[in-house]
Amino acid sequence: MDLEKYKSAIEEYVDSYKKTWTKLQQQGVITKDILNYKLENLKKEIEHFLEFNEPYGQLLLDVNHIEIKDLELYSLTEIAKQKNLTNPSYEIQSWLRDRKTLEILMLWEKEHNQNYFNFEKAAILIEKTKEPSFTLTAKTWISETKAVGIISKQGKGGGTFAHHEIAIDFITRLFPEKRYELSKMIINRSLQLKSK
Repeated sequence: MDLEKYKSAIEEYVDSYKKTWTKLQQQGVITKDILNYKLENLKKEIEHFLEFNEPYGQLLLDVNHIEIKDLELYSLTEIAKQKNLTNPSYEIQSWLRDRKTLEILMLWEKEHNQNYFNFEKAAILIEKTKEPSFTLTAKTWISETKAVGIISKQGKGGGTFAHHEIAIDFITRLFPEKRYELSKMIINRSLQLKSK
């Protein structure tokens, strides 16, 4: 497979990964040893991954990339505008109303923000998804649970932003064709492993 078309995306990802994990290390969320371990051979791992998972690589390229503060995040607002130009926040709120979405967000926080994330508050919000009138904004999720996987910013250049794993979940929820691509990628990967 020709990885040349992914060259700038790989470089952006490596840079973003370094910034994100360095910040987590500075905040005391992870140790310096873990940071160094994660950064070793990162580019080679990504290239190897893309060789076997090109549809996923394409999916990552389809997500709009935007820089906010010193972390590179994906704009859920811009992604939502591709589906609903006049009211993108509605698409984000619809996604946040779903129990499975909140469970995925909680899994992300467990991996990246375990020491600060409020799991009790998250469990309460997940339970509330059973109520027909339940609504949830990104701002409420962040303030209630101390989540860091999603960021809400007001004013010019504002919107809702998320780390790439979360953004992938959002884009596959909004666009069935992307969910289908992801399903095919998983099946193809499984078949490749069986044939080895």
